[in-house]
Amino acid sequence: MVIVHSWLFSGRFGDGEGLANRLVVRLDTMVALFFMLSAFLLYRPMIAYRTGGPARPKVRHFARRRFLRIYPAYWLALTVLAIYPGISGPFTDHWWSFYSLAQYLIPVATSKSCTGPGYNCGLLQSWTLTVEMTFYIMLPFFAAGTAWIARRFTDSRWMRVELGLIAALAATSLVLAVLPLGLREKSWFLFSFAAHFDWLGVGLAMAVLSVVYGRREESLPGWLRFLASRPSLCWSGALAMYLISVFAFRPVPLTVAPFTNLEYLAVHFIQCAVGIFLVVPVAFGNPNLGWPRRFLASPWLIGLGLVSYGFYLWQVTIGIELAYGSGDNSFLPVLIGTTLITLPLAIGSYYLIERPLMLWKPRRRGRRRQG
Repeated sequence: MVIVHSWLFSGRFGDGEGLANRLVVRLDTMVALFFMLSAFLLYRPMIAYRTGGPARPKVRHFARRRFLRIYPAYWLALTVLAIYPGISGPFTDHWWSFYSLAQYLIPVATSKSCTGPGYNCGLLQSWTLTVEMTFYIMLPFFAAGTAWIARRFTDSRWMRVELGLIAALAATSLVLAVLPLGLREKSWFLFSFAAHFDWLGVGLAMAVLSVVYGRREESLPGWLRFLASRPSLCWSGALAMYLISVFAFRPVPLTVAPFTNLEYLAVHFIQCAVGIFLVVPVAFGNPNLGWPRRFLASPWLIGLGLVSYGFYLWQVTIGIELAYGSGDNSFLPVLIGTTLITLPLAIGSYYLIERPLMLWKPRRRGRRRQG
């Protein structure tokens, strides 16, 4: 997303209907992909035991890992960037809303805390973290409910019932967004899992299918086996759907676009399709075949993935400062400058904060047994 942000901050968003602007702005599809992958990767370990996999993680362990994964690195970036270059919000009476990731859910507190341009209020991109945190809170309850379903049905039936439940919740999310209730203007809806359950639901459904069928292509349903065995075709399909979104909709980022209800639904369906085409070959196909899988397994891409969270935390504010605080705010200088400054910070964030905390295991208290 650094390309999109650098493009917007350098003023290229003003290019309007130009092809380059359309191509870059519609890369916001990656947000949908991020939510899908998050749901898939977090939910699968919770249900793997149903088909003989490892035991599900305890809720307290899940909560501790999510907390340590998200908050310490976020707190550091937020505090440092509040000191310099001086984003507003963290050092006000409503500091708690920023440090808890609730600032987008409580717009009154945010409006009273921030001065100057809106892009200078906290970490602009952290709305996705707010959505993720609400999802983390909901997920153990969802898993407990579906576990109750799984105990009462055979393998094939619980899968169908659970997939039906996920589809119903995803449809409910979309319907609530387009009903004349004004929910797309309500912060508690827009910045929580409730407004994005269609994207999250795709990831949950893929986790269910992955647990039931695994990577045994011979056991997959026909349509899934067809897609999983043809990664090039799937990625071509993802590109085709992306290009449809480029030319069919106005080049305005999804989070602020004044879409009609029909446009809103169409964009969501298209972005779900892009995510499915991208993820299915990787999640269900042979991991040793196909150029998409070799590409995803490349060391440099894996390395970028490791430091991606730190990059996400730092790059927006740095890009804004380069774009608005320098004499030359054209696209390439902002993109290159943001990358060169952010990458060392992201590497330091991973190796000094994120990785040590994720590897840390608290000692159990209690008496030692006598030998």
